[in-house]
Amino acid sequence: MQLYPLLMNPHYRHGNQTPWGGSELRDLYQRRIPDDRTGESLEVSALPGMASTVMNGALSGMSLIDAIAQWGDGLTGPMKGAFPLLLKLIDAREQLSLQVHPGDDYAGAHENGKLGKTEAWVLLNAPKDARLVYGVNATREQLAKAVADGQLESALRYVPVQAGDVLYIPHGMVHALGDGIQIYEIQQSSDVTYRFWDWGRVGLDGQPRQLHMEQALDVTDPDLRLDKLQGVQLPTEGGEMTIYIADAHFALWRLAVDGTMPLPSGQMLFVTPLTPCELCWGDGQRMQLGMMQTVLIPAALKEVSLVGQADVLMSGTPDQDALRNQLGARASEVAGLTDEQK
Repeated sequence: MQLYPLLMNPHYRHGNQTPWGGSELRDLYQRRIPDDRTGESLEVSALPGMASTVMNGALSGMSLIDAIAQWGDGLTGPMKGAFPLLLKLIDAREQLSLQVHPGDDYAGAHENGKLGKTEAWVLLNAPKDARLVYGVNATREQLAKAVADGQLESALRYVPVQAGDVLYIPHGMVHALGDGIQIYEIQQSSDVTYRFWDWGRVGLDGQPRQLHMEQALDVTDPDLRLDKLQGVQLPTEGGEMTIYIADAHFALWRLAVDGTMPLPSGQMLFVTPLTPCELCWGDGQRMQLGMMQTVLIPAALKEVSLVGQADVLMSGTPDQDALRNQLGARASEVAGLTDEQK
């Protein structure tokens, strides 16, 4: 079967699954959300029971899991184990819990062989004076004492944020998304989260939500105090690319399309326009992409371009060698691309 770009229909997490969620995915981005407590739109997901589905072409109606079985490496590129990535849109009507994620080794040993989780956020919208938790201001010993004394909040590192900011969250970094913020999140395909603290809230059943203090302390890296990412801007045919991250797990770009922009080849890509544009591939085949419609570009599909004047977010599997060669000395400005970076 001939490969083609897959327009994705997301799986939504909502209601009791995301009591902190809201209605902004509908109100801001015209999504048909299930209810007014919709916290997550899983744009590209192969998580069991939460898989996104294909909306177009010969695979229309098929889950991503079945599409992977159908196309294999032609879709994903060479893949060891499970589908590696998960792309979400998140609407935080309320502040999320204080969380930290394990790396692959810890998750594999303690969570039945699951992947760990490194992730990144692009802020789509944020209220005035918004802020979020991005690391801790404490040593490991100070952090453990703060937890024991019930003073964890005093050890947190807050940063002010606004729409357009990009934050890299390696495994081991304590973090919490602030209220009123909507984000684009690319991450390893994992649902392993350790909840450090939930601000004293109770769930819909009147009981505090489960905390994972011991595991959270085990995996926290208190030395992770990163800055928001500026990325490296690269003038290219048909506009400009800004590359922010290219670690061992995923790459993240923002594209300013002005004309016809060829996309990188040989790697699986997720393309999400913030403004409408056109996708072209093969022998003159075309697809119109509306605002916030995510399309998966198979790794083996060649000669794919975006056409128009548009602002586009793109993520996918990394080609670190190609980017190091392309960037030269500026490779150190891209998170995860050099040995000096987490």
